[in-house]
Amino acid sequence: MLSRMACVTLAALALTWCAPAAAEEWSRTYISRLPDSAFAVVETAPDSRKARHLPHHDGTGAVDLAHLKAARSRLGQVKWLDAANEEKAARFPETAGSRRVRG
Repeated sequence: MLSRMACVTLAALALTWCAPAAAEEWSRTYISRLPDSAFAVVETAPDSRKARHLPHHDGTGAVDLAHLKAARSRLGQVKWLDAANEEKAARFPETAGSRRVRG
């Protein structure tokens, strides 16, 4: 029999994979105010500007399931400054699920 914690974890994972992508759209202003930790990858361009890719944590630091799902689906559309970061981004969903989740 599964423990309560295992059941909660499985339920959160099921929501991550099965939840509809419909969510409140984040404005550019909202996204620009998010900390770097809200993004799967933050790159630095040669001119020292940041390129932040695939936001999936909200302003409180919780994983937003709809935006996490959308970020996963957009992995192949990102224009990377450094191709090595694509591999790092491909692993981000594994670590994103370890933080608190907002459905």
